[in-house]
Amino acid sequence: MKEFWKKFDEVELTHSSVHHLMAMHDLLERYGYVRGVDIAKHLGISRSSVSITMRKLVNRGYVTEDENKFYLLSEKGSALINSVLYKRNIIKIFFEQALQLDATRAEEEACKIEHLLERETGERLMTFMGFFLSDQKGAQSFRKQFKNFRFECNQIDNCDVCDKECFFAPTK
Repeated sequence: MKEFWKKFDEVELTHSSVHHLMAMHDLLERYGYVRGVDIAKHLGISRSSVSITMRKLVNRGYVTEDENKFYLLSEKGSALINSVLYKRNIIKIFFEQALQLDATRAEEEACKIEHLLERETGERLMTFMGFFLSDQKGAQSFRKQFKNFRFECNQIDNCDVCDKECFFAPTK
């Protein structure tokens, strides 16, 4: 476990960079073009900040810029956006349908982790949700039992969930 945190540094793009690409995707779908000023307005940040990030995205091959200073997603950028959207959607569905979070909270939580999940994890989550939402007898029974289940932690020493402190214990 002590080495896993280093994997966050292995993510090629920062959360902010991914949001720049997501903004580009949204703006391209809505208007058919995107400029730095459009991204800045969309994200509510400064144009200089957008300029710095976009330069990095161009240099890494996620974005192209034409002679009129319009940005386009490259094939690499489009593939990344599609992957992020796929994972965001399945995570959001999991949070809403399985964990019963409200739509706003589910969207916020999915946004926090969408680009950190490996593709295989997203695929496994999709498989789980496919089963969870299916009409199969086992899935229906699972949903009903899960909805009525209330976890009660009454011991720390032999708990399968808690380690050193009870997660449900009041915070100090």
